[in-house]
Amino acid sequence: MKSKLNRRVLQSGLFLLMGWCNWGHAAILRVCANGANVTYTTIGAAVTAAAAGDEIDVCPALYAEQVLITKPLTLRGVGANGSGRVLIQPAALTNAGNLPFQAVISVVNTKDVFIDGLAIDASQNMLSGCSVPLAGIHFSNASGTVSNNAIFGAVLFYPKSCTTLFPGSGFGVQVDTTSGQSGPFSVLINGNSIHDFNRDGILVTGSGITADVTGNSITGLGPGYGTFQFGVFIANGAVGHITGNTISQANCGSIDPTSCMNVRSEGVVFRAVGNGSVVDSNVITSTQSGIFLNGANNAQITNNIIMNIDAMDAIDIQGTAAGYFTNSLISGNRISRVFPIDMTASANKQGCGIKEVIGTGVMHNLIVDNTITDAFCGVAYVTGDNPFSGFYFNTLYTTLDNDQYPDAFPPPVEP
Repeated sequence: MKSKLNRRVLQSGLFLLMGWCNWGHAAILRVCANGANVTYTTIGAAVTAAAAGDEIDVCPALYAEQVLITKPLTLRGVGANGSGRVLIQPAALTNAGNLPFQAVISVVNTKDVFIDGLAIDASQNMLSGCSVPLAGIHFSNASGTVSNNAIFGAVLFYPKSCTTLFPGSGFGVQVDTTSGQSGPFSVLINGNSIHDFNRDGILVTGSGITADVTGNSITGLGPGYGTFQFGVFIANGAVGHITGNTISQANCGSIDPTSCMNVRSEGVVFRAVGNGSVVDSNVITSTQSGIFLNGANNAQITNNIIMNIDAMDAIDIQGTAAGYFTNSLISGNRISRVFPIDMTASANKQGCGIKEVIGTGVMHNLIVDNTITDAFCGVAYVTGDNPFSGFYFNTLYTTLDNDQYPDAFPPPVEP
């Protein structure tokens, strides 16, 4: 009996050792555009040569190329000679590999791809209109991690040529599926600086995708840019866990609030998302709507700080994209300065901490323990939900009922 036990222990140990050795055999390929006596001077050459599971370390330099990844690997920027910036900036973006989209880095039909520590510039494109999606990084039918990168420049050649609200074109990071593919795919987008994009800092769309979006800094150009802009947009069955991000766009400025709504910016958008999506502990500032919820079930919108919101509301709720927004929790959010507190808010039925659009399938949600300071109203039109235990400071109206004000909010008359 003892001999059999020892044999099993030995076999188990050999199995673990073999597994460790196989993992440890992954090669590290080094790319240095300006280096002497190096094997690879382009990222593309290293990607072609790499085996599945290999790591490609890229030295600081300007790499004027697009990268297509179709196998598991790690692409990492590394420091050298006191520099730590690896800039990938194609001289001219094309549809690499005859893909139906353009991106600086395309990850297609694979898994376990890690992109870390790179500066990714999509500005050298000649795209206009909405027909060809443009992104800094595009995951298509793929899983992996995007971390600690600077992603920028996904701005169309004619910036105002794509006016369609969804999906538009020009994304920092785009994650999607193609027809007939439903996953499961999982992408972690963590710790990136994303800015200067045309439509969305991050777009995730398609059933079977789970996206964890955490700890990113996302900065948009705002309504003065002339088209819709959104920080994080989750849509069409994708499940999003949006946590710990800082998102800022811009206020209306000289644009009147009514016109500003037509070119608005929003911090986080849910559009017919998968069950159990989450928006938690984000800081969202200087947008027209902080969080726009259009179709979800069992969502959690909790512990966010939302401030300096104009033309719309801090949290807008409707169900038109899916026919429902149900069984969800909106709790612990801290909302401040939703403006203007004037006739514009009254006429447009805006300017509230939380507002529900009636008749769109919104019901059975719990709105509890939110703190709203300095707004036209605290919570409005919650005919299908259950708001209670809110904390309201310097709100002209704490709650507004649609039965009492069906066509417009009351005038902003001080009591």
